[in-house]
Amino acid sequence: MSDYFPKDIIQEILQRLPTKCLIKCTLVCKPWRSLIQNPSFIHSHLRRTIHSNNQDAAVGLLLLRAFAGNENSALYSLRWDNSETGEHSKLVNPYPYIKEAIFSPSERVVVRDFHVVGACNGLVCLAVDFAYVGSQTIIWNPSVRKFVTLPRRGVSLSKTGKHRASYAFGYDSRTNDYKVLRSTSNRYGKTPCEVEIWSLLRGSWKSLSAAVVPEDFMFGVYNNGNVVPGNFGPVDKHAFVNGALHWVQRRTVGDDKFILWFHMGSELFGEIMMPEGLTRERCFVLRYEESLALLKSEELQGNCSKFDIWVMKEHGVVESWTKLFTVHLQRHMLEPFCFTRSGELVFKMCGSGRRLLKVDLKTEEFKYFGIDGYMCHFMDSFVESLVLLGQANAISY
Repeated sequence: MSDYFPKDIIQEILQRLPTKCLIKCTLVCKPWRSLIQNPSFIHSHLRRTIHSNNQDAAVGLLLLRAFAGNENSALYSLRWDNSETGEHSKLVNPYPYIKEAIFSPSERVVVRDFHVVGACNGLVCLAVDFAYVGSQTIIWNPSVRKFVTLPRRGVSLSKTGKHRASYAFGYDSRTNDYKVLRSTSNRYGKTPCEVEIWSLLRGSWKSLSAAVVPEDFMFGVYNNGNVVPGNFGPVDKHAFVNGALHWVQRRTVGDDKFILWFHMGSELFGEIMMPEGLTRERCFVLRYEESLALLKSEELQGNCSKFDIWVMKEHGVVESWTKLFTVHLQRHMLEPFCFTRSGELVFKMCGSGRRLLKVDLKTEEFKYFGIDGYMCHFMDSFVESLVLLGQANAISY
């Protein structure tokens, strides 16, 4: 075909193809393989795919991870964003391949599966942290069936389990780089956090100095009694918006909360004030379209819940906080997962754990969905991409 069409025309045609088709196209000839694996082509194809998804919510995908409770039982599935049951495809669980590639036989007994840190541009960040094993983090692209193992850190959990590591994952658009933020801290927040960041381009970890890390930083610390800030469960729920990671934090002095952010480009921290009246409420941060959202959660009598949904129209401008919705649900113990591209809010029902609740914010109508026999642990918007396809140190399976 290259004898009949100029190279730029071929490139334009290939960039319009979906990811799975392009993977097959790498087998056509060496020039096509070289073109498709080129970082510039991969980046342009990703930008085109994201633009197409933003224009048409019907083609958007949701990544769902569920777990049945026994070894190798984790299920990864891609579902259509605008359908309550429609499955786009099942994904091959990478755990058995990762286990064989990086863990010794004795470690495989301890490490049963990975925690999903987050997803961004077709990549999924997985992490595990155990005593005697230490910290291990994986960057995985299920579309191209490749993963990269990050350099292992030292053992972060003591034998008593009083320390833990927590992770966040995001993208630096200025350098086209993917980064993992890792924090090691006392489980009860009594010692300062040790914070480091890993870069895919750099291929190594870098420690952040104590002068950079805020005193109020308590990422990943558990909510036990009155000692530690939190919503419920681990305080490592974060939202990646506008190039930065965001968390709800509590001041070390007093009960007031605020939103702490970490910018993936500058690798600096900052803070955003919450809307007036919410600084002592139970709140969650999420991504709503391309904006930062804050959900105030309130449990009412009769096993009912109320959620106020605020959106920051202009990032970093406190005056732009706008309350868009108030939702009343005849359910309690709900944990917000994510917003879909079609504008619905997905909750995990913490009581049963086996079903998710998808709520139309305008009508308050809801639908149950999930996978029979599986507990849902993670859900977020997803885009198929070629990232890692040409990565020299990526492992195929």
